[in-house]
Amino acid sequence: MGLRQYWNKRNFKKTPEPRGHAKPASGRWQFVIQKHAASRLHYDFRLELDGTLKSWAVPKGPSLNPSDKRLAVHVEDHPLDYADFEGIIPPKQYGAGTVLLWDRGTWSPIGDPRSGYRRGRLKFLLFGRKLRGAWNLVRMGSRGEKGKEHWLLIKEDDEEANRGKDRDITTLTESVASGRTMEQIAADRRRVWQSNRDGRSKTRSRAKPKALDPAEVPRSRKAAMAEWAPPQLATLVDRTPEGADWVHELKYDGYRILCSIRDGRAKLFTRNGHDWTSRLQRLAHAAEGLPVREAWLDGEIVAVEPDGTISFQSLQNSFDTRSEANLVYYLFDLLYLDGYDLRSVALVERKRLLASLLESMGPSPLIRYSDHIEGRGEVVFAEACRRGMEGLVSKKAAASYHAGRNRNWVKVKCGQRQEFVIGGFTDPSGARVGFGALLLGVHDEQGRLRFVGRTGTGFSERSLRQLHRRLTALEHTTSPFVNPPTGSEARGVHWVRPELVAEVAFAQWTGDGLLRQASFQGLREDKPAKEIVMEQPERKRQQDDREGRAARARRRRWAGIRAGRRNKPSAGDGRSANGPTMVAGVTLSHPDRVLYPEQGLTKIGLARYYEQVADWIMPHLEQRPLTLVRCPEGRAAECFYQKHAKDTVPEIVGRVKVQENRKTAVYMTADSLPALIGLVQMGVLELHTWGARRDRLDRPDRLVVDLDPDPEVPWKSVVEAAQLVRSLFHELELECFLKTTGGKGLHVVAPLQQVHAWDEVKSFSRALAEHLARLIPDRFVANMSKQKRKGKIYLDFLRNAKGATAIAPYSTRAKPRAPVSVPLTWDELSVDLRSDHFTVANVPGRLAELRRDPWKDYFTVKQRLTGRMVRALGMR
Repeated sequence: MGLRQYWNKRNFKKTPEPRGHAKPASGRWQFVIQKHAASRLHYDFRLELDGTLKSWAVPKGPSLNPSDKRLAVHVEDHPLDYADFEGIIPPKQYGAGTVLLWDRGTWSPIGDPRSGYRRGRLKFLLFGRKLRGAWNLVRMGSRGEKGKEHWLLIKEDDEEANRGKDRDITTLTESVASGRTMEQIAADRRRVWQSNRDGRSKTRSRAKPKALDPAEVPRSRKAAMAEWAPPQLATLVDRTPEGADWVHELKYDGYRILCSIRDGRAKLFTRNGHDWTSRLQRLAHAAEGLPVREAWLDGEIVAVEPDGTISFQSLQNSFDTRSEANLVYYLFDLLYLDGYDLRSVALVERKRLLASLLESMGPSPLIRYSDHIEGRGEVVFAEACRRGMEGLVSKKAAASYHAGRNRNWVKVKCGQRQEFVIGGFTDPSGARVGFGALLLGVHDEQGRLRFVGRTGTGFSERSLRQLHRRLTALEHTTSPFVNPPTGSEARGVHWVRPELVAEVAFAQWTGDGLLRQASFQGLREDKPAKEIVMEQPERKRQQDDREGRAARARRRRWAGIRAGRRNKPSAGDGRSANGPTMVAGVTLSHPDRVLYPEQGLTKIGLARYYEQVADWIMPHLEQRPLTLVRCPEGRAAECFYQKHAKDTVPEIVGRVKVQENRKTAVYMTADSLPALIGLVQMGVLELHTWGARRDRLDRPDRLVVDLDPDPEVPWKSVVEAAQLVRSLFHELELECFLKTTGGKGLHVVAPLQQVHAWDEVKSFSRALAEHLARLIPDRFVANMSKQKRKGKIYLDFLRNAKGATAIAPYSTRAKPRAPVSVPLTWDELSVDLRSDHFTVANVPGRLAELRRDPWKDYFTVKQRLTGRMVRALGMR
């Protein structure tokens, strides 16, 4: 439609709505839903496409019930700037009434979005605060008043759907931007937040609570305000401290910034004292809205994505484009206030004073309070990692504020990540622009720069071009490293002066001090290159004692022999200067294709994950027919199941003949790491295995009870259900093992000797499920009917039929954040560890920390189904 119709309907001298203009397509399309109290209350549903927001008015709002087909009236396109609008459209103006930002996030089309939009059948995935999963917009033949097209907004029947009592999502009434309700926005007309306002004090509430008096806080000291307040720094540790003496804050993925306010003017400084006020003017103006005369505050500036996640890459982009549109300043400490030095005050008292100060300011979209949680450090850390945060900073509750690094503040990270000095770059290959990879280094104890590896992933085309320009200006004839790569490793390398600092995420350090699976996150302009050293946790725990290390080495050797590798290094784990990308000797085409858009996980990243966990996953894959979930263009595009080996399947992937419906079918197997990488090359994101092996396809060697909860079932009930299933197995004298599915449930698995027919195992598992359903009918159901499963846990015994499969341990799932199915010990089962807790990002770290395999005895248990067990379940 374009924006002409939008402009013609509005007088921008009278309405606070943004005029806006069409913009080129961005890398991630946004969606927004605005609750709009115009002449009739409705919800405006908007999807970014071709530089504008395609818009529909949904009178009843969206529904999570796939059976509900909500009318959506197609209206004029809106500018992208409208995605930030929340406020009041004045009387006598078009659309007069209150507007609330009800939900926002990003969306991904399923199929060609432009073709779907033209044809009137648009299918897509939403990644919002309130709405997620697959949805459909379908055009009807009829038109409404003024000839507007009528469409239907329909929820797809997936894991995010909800047919239960709480399916009315419109009962969630608060704004995702300000936290206010429609009534609060409408009642306070002076606090109409608009996209073109800067958060100054004029937008504060009329009735504001009074902040606490710093003179009344114990250990506060009357003093003049210092010109500079050196920051306190956290020490890296490998374990979150426990106990009531500690409080825990989220570790933000941003820039540490201290703020001074004097005579109504705010200045923002980096941790090294560099004045960045001119680069952060909008946030400085917002800080000037605090009701203080003089103050020193401490916090972190981050970039908040439309879906609420924090992105360091977006933060870097904001500085590159000189845009503060998505920046937020999280404050976590108060060092000085109105004549009183607070650095000797206990942390919890300083934070209490800070919280009251921000409360007296009123809600701000730009300045926010960084809250904390007391005690339960490991639980808080696990939840932070599950939500995709960088980690935790744990602080002693009663400690003073001391400049420099000390143990009153400690940090623990969810994954390996730190800063590195850029010492060189390689030429690009193929169609890539800019450069191929960065050469990274850290300073040793003598201050020398040591080469530690490369990173060639994590870049957009734009960042490749921009960073290449900066690197070219720093080119130098000699290497800055004391141990530069030589021979073929140095081919095509351009050395640079070691001035730029890169933030890099990686899987682990190798034994010879090199990075594995490194991914560029962005440049760090707040830290000087000369300070960059290898970060290692203080009091780092020993990975294992000698006996444990020897046992792991034996397991690796055995796995290597079975995989045909004999523990030889893989034939390349990255792209050479002039060659293709290879992992385990398998060439990967399109290695930088993003398979998981939420965290930018590429095909090469997934291949390297499987290379890391090969010794753990291969025993569960070998010799088993597979059913695969393939997503050649990534998780957010078209995915499909495949079980039969076609001519296009790489030769490295194994084959096995199976009798199926009186015919011979050929299934695929992954009997080696190269075969597994061959499946990654095919775009396989899920590996589901048969319950039998090649040598006895007619005799299953496991029994799986799949606990599949209805969306209404709380996770606590799923945990209790798994414990009940285990108790029943023990009563039957069967040993069983536990694993997450990477989805929403759990698998309880009992290994069996290969002596039973498929029908025996299936009948036994059905009797077990029906036995539990009879005992506790309000919790369990053994009937797969969705109607009967409402509010209950379905015990899926059909996993034990011939040809049925279950997700393999350590396999990824084609779901947001790349979750992984992971074996657990029964002691790990808790309400704080959900089924999708483990992902590609944290599984390698978990495995490196384990002292023993959670399923150590799985392959050595010898058990079979007996007549006594059959009778105990009431079977004939």
